[in-house]
Amino acid sequence: MGAAGASVTWDSNVFRLPDSLAGLAPNGRFDRTSAMYAGLRIDKPYAQQRVLLDATGTAYRHDRFSYLDFDALDYRGAWQWHVTPRVSGVLSAERSQALVNYADFRNITQRNVRTAENRRASVDWLMFGGWHLVGAASHQEWRTSLPIVDQGSFRATAAEAGVKYFAPSANAIGFNLRSLEGRYTDRPLDPVNFLGDGFRRTETELTASWIATGRSSLDAHLKHIEHRENHFPQRDFSGTAAALGFHWSPAGRLTLGVDAARELTPWRDDTATYKADNRLSLGPVWQLSARVVMKMHVVRGTSDYRQPLVALAGPARHDSFRSEQLAIEWGMQRNVSLTASLQRQRRSSSAAGLDFSDSIATLGVSLLF
Repeated sequence: MGAAGASVTWDSNVFRLPDSLAGLAPNGRFDRTSAMYAGLRIDKPYAQQRVLLDATGTAYRHDRFSYLDFDALDYRGAWQWHVTPRVSGVLSAERSQALVNYADFRNITQRNVRTAENRRASVDWLMFGGWHLVGAASHQEWRTSLPIVDQGSFRATAAEAGVKYFAPSANAIGFNLRSLEGRYTDRPLDPVNFLGDGFRRTETELTASWIATGRSSLDAHLKHIEHRENHFPQRDFSGTAAALGFHWSPAGRLTLGVDAARELTPWRDDTATYKADNRLSLGPVWQLSARVVMKMHVVRGTSDYRQPLVALAGPARHDSFRSEQLAIEWGMQRNVSLTASLQRQRRSSSAAGLDFSDSIATLGVSLLF
């Protein structure tokens, strides 16, 4: 099946600048971006096997800041295989490209494109009853066209193994061990700023899924993280991350999702070794008619920057983020749909010059053939 489409986006603050620094963008902060895409989608079962592919090429063109133009190639492919009814797995590959968010990359005179790639092989063995032995190996690559010291580009390999239990009620619980070893690809060893050439990360994870009623379910993840930087233990950290999601369908045309998450990620400057992100989101979906769907997404979040390498004159950096989005999807015909969305974003930060507010509007059309 083929897919094609186009969209237009109006962004009031492309570079995520506060009003106090608006002068850094002498041509203004507003821009209109056009995107045109074409792609291929495949979903083919073959006996016990299944092949999936979704590949899309997109051309992004900016009205005022043409140096931000770029062409992206995104894909996601998977082979879902079965050797016997008890032994199965997935071979997958995916790639995505996007402009780096200028909320964190502050060089507004340069285009910086992030490319993320992941190759993964997993296996699932149904041992007995509802008990499954699972394992996976993967290779990741995360790179930017321009270096970002705080978030260096890297290549990493990972391995994981665990056990899961699926009850006859479809409730499930699992335990997983994951180990990842990576190498930075865009910077040399830097003993002055305690920047190593790689890292090791281990995660111990508990997962659970519970179907509370016929209309509601709960998913939970709890993991302990140990992050170790090569050569410089000053940048080591550890802690607990978690995610909790509740999904409820109180009526036939309404569904509601509530998600809370906490994640720990490295942050490589003098003011912090890592950051703790806490996020709460609410996402109701209304099926207004057979062809019209309305979606809302509300997010509230905070980021705390922890474990500085130098003595700070004031408190450590703390950010607060909020976003509201309303979208409507209209299936005009069986293979033609229109979308429209409005979004408002705001960030406040204890660090000077990092506050911003932004309004985004998008109109799009897509065709399947």
